Amino acid sequence: MMKIRSCLALSRRFQSTSSALSRNHLTNDEIRAHRLRIFNNEKQVQIERIRRVEKIEIDVQDPIQSTKLLMNKNLSTPLHCARHLSSVLVDRSCLALIDDQHIWDMNRPLERDCTLKFLHFMEENCEEQNRAYWRTCSFIIGYILETAFKSTYHVELCSFPPPHFQAGSFAYDAQLNIGDWKPTRDDLRCLSVQAYKLRDRDLRFERLDVTQSVAEEMFAYDRFKLAQIPHMLRLVTPTDTQPRLSVYRMGDCHVDITRGPLISSTKQIGRFEFSAIHSIDVPSYNETMHRVQALSIPAQLHLHYWTFDYLLERAKKKNNASVPTLGKAKTAEKLE
Repeated sequence: MMKIRSCLALSRRFQSTSSALSRNHLTNDEIRAHRLRIFNNEKQVQIERIRRVEKIEIDVQDPIQSTKLLMNKNLSTPLHCARHLSSVLVDRSCLALIDDQHIWDMNRPLERDCTLKFLHFMEENCEEQNRAYWRTCSFIIGYILETAFKSTYHVELCSFPPPHFQAGSFAYDAQLNIGDWKPTRDDLRCLSVQAYKLRDRDLRFERLDVTQSVAEEMFAYDRFKLAQIPHMLRLVTPTDTQPRLSVYRMGDCHVDITRGPLISSTKQIGRFEFSAIHSIDVPSYNETMHRVQALSIPAQLHLHYWTFDYLLERAKKKNNASVPTLGKAKTAEKLE
């Protein structure tokens, strides 16, 4: 009951400290529904462009089972391959490695004949898995921020910095529009509870590459992201005559921009705790935003609660990763 009362108190505080939107504005729920609708429409358009189903040979190389599979080009994913082999591979695989050089999303269609290896969090060298995990957790923060508050109060997502393990936390930068709110420990805990609910839903992360016009339609009601799209396209594909931007969908809940890759499912999320919310100055937008920070470990890993709490205390310190910018970046690493 204490958690329920705390969450109710959190909701009341949001009502009293936020300035409500005019009825002429869309709510966060309506904006999320718009993004999802455009994503679904574009996915269907891309599927309909596949006139003929071609077969490709996937050489699966895994300690559990190595075999060759005949799959469908641009339709079958590493997850589909895993389902042909073992439930263990389905549950634990967070990424795939294509031809020993390309990191691939588990839910991203395969494009050609290739070798395929499944990656998980218990491998000796798992930097790519950890990066994808933190990137995914930042993505999840965006969803929680848009859904944790009353729908009449408008949270504006901006972007999230690349994973930086030394910082001790992952983050999302947003304009919360909730006045001079100072979150308490119970407030942060209520936000954390939303992440655990996502884990129980086993939502898949799905990638879609879209043109600038589709991206701008998808994020038409997100002023920060709308301003970022042209800059992102120039950085990711500076010489491409038809550049595409990567967007991801989490189940049927949320769409956001990220270059990826992301992990396979929310089911792979372990302990997840919001640690702090700091104010940051963002000169590119001439605004002060909020940097929302959290810490998490994959479900596959087991960490003593005392050790996690120690790391969580460290994660409260302000994450000094680069702030959102519309200026030139040296590499696409700045775009998460």
